[in-house]
Amino acid sequence: MDRLLPNHLRPRREKIFGPAPSYQLDRNAKARVWAAANAYNAANCRPGQKHQGPLTWATLRVLRALLWRFHGADGGGRCFPSYERIAVAAKCCRDSVNVAIKALEEAGILSWVNRLTRIRRRERDLFGQLVTVWRVIRTSNAYRFIDPLDRQLGRRGSKSENPARPQKRDLTLEGARLTGARVTQQTLPLAAPEASGKSAIAPQREHGSPVRAPLSPAERAALIAKLDTNPTKADWDAWDREVAALLQPT
Repeated sequence: MDRLLPNHLRPRREKIFGPAPSYQLDRNAKARVWAAANAYNAANCRPGQKHQGPLTWATLRVLRALLWRFHGADGGGRCFPSYERIAVAAKCCRDSVNVAIKALEEAGILSWVNRLTRIRRRERDLFGQLVTVWRVIRTSNAYRFIDPLDRQLGRRGSKSENPARPQKRDLTLEGARLTGARVTQQTLPLAAPEASGKSAIAPQREHGSPVRAPLSPAERAALIAKLDTNPTKADWDAWDREVAALLQPT
């Protein structure tokens, strides 16, 4: 509807000064946002788009970089990277980032506000005298991801957020497992740790093959620092494996 209105009647995008607002998202919420993007592609795929829907591969790479690379990188649930940083992380050009972000907003995956700041400059006026001039410039956008569960009318919380039910995250260390929609408790046998220092119990898939655990915060920070300086192909492969590990269902 906004596209049918003239420019002077369209709603203006919000502009804020100071730090970006914080929007906390856990691992399950990020997985729901990623699933919503793929569902949007599947629902709006045209006959000529056999391998991809409206959201191209570059758009999905931008979304993946925003979700697992930049969101929460400061520890406060904020996401405010520049187009150049997103282009490097998503392996695309700056113009592709601009198109991808607009496509993600049209799909209802994310939204953003413009961040502004004031700078003071010394300039000469018409008489050649040095004066102090304050200017307002744009720094970067502050992105907010839209959780599909938040769109449901009358939602008060998911099953995992109900305090009357057992919390799966609280039972993980004691041998909890998810059976259908129930969280059941198992008693794990006590086993002595191995001499190599590795855990005696490794995460398993349903078919029995081990699942790679995500990196620790220190290892992830070191990997991101390498990606920001002079990354190699091995570093990008390690980052792809890290994102794949984060996408594993809990």
